[in-house]
Amino acid sequence: MRPLILALFLPALAVGCSSRENYLSFVDYFPGSPDTKVILTAPHDGWIRLESIPDRRQGCYDSSTNACDWRHDCSGVHVEGKCNAVTNSDLHSSVLAKEMRKTISELTGETPHLVVSRLHRSKLDPNRFMDDAAQYNSVAERAYKTFHGIIKRVHNILAAKGPAVHFDIHGYVTHAADNWTEIGYNIRTERLNANNFTAEESSLRALAARAETRGIDFDSLVRGEDSLGRLIQEEEFRVVPSPEYPRPDVGKEEGRPGKYFRGGYITRKWGSLEKGEIDAVQIEFPQWVRDRSDYYGPKLGRAMATWIQKFYPDD
Repeated sequence: MRPLILALFLPALAVGCSSRENYLSFVDYFPGSPDTKVILTAPHDGWIRLESIPDRRQGCYDSSTNACDWRHDCSGVHVEGKCNAVTNSDLHSSVLAKEMRKTISELTGETPHLVVSRLHRSKLDPNRFMDDAAQYNSVAERAYKTFHGIIKRVHNILAAKGPAVHFDIHGYVTHAADNWTEIGYNIRTERLNANNFTAEESSLRALAARAETRGIDFDSLVRGEDSLGRLIQEEEFRVVPSPEYPRPDVGKEEGRPGKYFRGGYITRKWGSLEKGEIDAVQIEFPQWVRDRSDYYGPKLGRAMATWIQKFYPDD
């Protein structure tokens, strides 16, 4: 299915942009079925490097407020390890998302929504607050608002139908020693390692409350028999958290600690952490999975479809 941007769906926000800089060309929206309970996003697989948008770069750090100034003409200092701007793309993550979406559709009978950012991450990072994401460039800011505006409208559609789930699809290349799939529920690494975490701090807060009424505790939902991790594990992936790898610190190889990412801005903003019935999950895949999306996408989609049918069934 070709991506659609419908005039009825989005307001005309691009007044003043040239056709080359029309914000509509920076986001792909693939509509879902009317009764789907699922949205997928891929914010970091964009390829457009528009010259009119400066490359994102390290911000100035203010030690007195522990804050970053992301303006390119900021007058503060650049401090190593502070206010860094990650600009590498999650190559082929949107391709993987499309393959998973296809399988979820086939197995559940409902096609998820999919939103993809087309700007390269060096120009825009939709998985950040806007100041960091767009660094005060007006075109990048419009693209950012478009990306999140589509998500908001889709969430409004989903919320009207009851509980739903948002999968944010990512990738990594920097810690291949672990070589595993990381499922982020907004639980900090140290909390997972200490076996000391709660539903209230997670982007699955709403699901946890519903699962509890079915006798399913939160630990099982995150890394036990009722977890998405178990289903992906059964498709022959190494995945954390899961029954096999319940904590990041069990993934040590060659003396290196296990790496893990709990999820970013999209997971916290659009999940049920603070309110609502739409949960969010960020999933990080190693590059070798994304390079073979045609093979691994259906396997992952099968695991996700099973989890969706269990916890987000059709009414």
